[in-house]
Amino acid sequence: MEEIKKTEKKIIMPRVINLNFICTGNTCRSYIAEAFAANLLKTVYFKKKPELKEILSIGSAGTDVLLTNVPQNTYRVLDLFEVPKIYFKPKALDIKTILNSDALITMATTHKRNILSNFADADPKKIFNLLELSNLVLYLQSEDIFKRDCLERDINNEIGNPHVKNILTDLLKTQKAETGLSFQAKIFHRILVLKNTASMEIVKPPIIDIEDPYGRSVDIYIQVAKIIKESIITIFDYLFS
Repeated sequence: MEEIKKTEKKIIMPRVINLNFICTGNTCRSYIAEAFAANLLKTVYFKKKPELKEILSIGSAGTDVLLTNVPQNTYRVLDLFEVPKIYFKPKALDIKTILNSDALITMATTHKRNILSNFADADPKKIFNLLELSNLVLYLQSEDIFKRDCLERDINNEIGNPHVKNILTDLLKTQKAETGLSFQAKIFHRILVLKNTASMEIVKPPIIDIEDPYGRSVDIYIQVAKIIKESIITIFDYLFS
């Protein structure tokens, strides 16, 4: 009980949860990601958890914004997926957005490098590559099953990689740590779990960059949009269940 109280004290925060999608120009990948996320929240997650409307904010920005308008192919691909357009001028990532974000979800590894090199106060732990993050969630979910079947029965059993064993031991505490927490606090806790396990080499997919479709065919935009949508669903199912 004492451990739960400590967890609540750290995680329950009187503020909105901020998630921001980051790409280069904020006209294609991060724009598509924000549009998909907004539509999924409205049509799925807000219906399941109405309180989410009051505690979640999403947005997007670019590390090197040059254009002032969104390309027509970006709008076309949203139309094909029957996702409403969002209307804004591409926005450059700034220190305020970085500090206020609980997670910065980038489309490629170069975006994280750009953020860390341009903003000395940026916390590297809150910067996630989209494909790495969705892969990490799938890993955590599979290990949730594994730990119930194995580690909970014998926490001292021999696992080849000591680092993996330590991570799995921590995961064993995750569900218990959420006991008694508010829905908002559970989300903060799950983000914290992701931060603490993101450095694990075994969860890295072979390809982690989502290619930039700018200036290319609608078919490429469709491929990119599918990957973004599937990844966001995986992440949102974990965070907001």
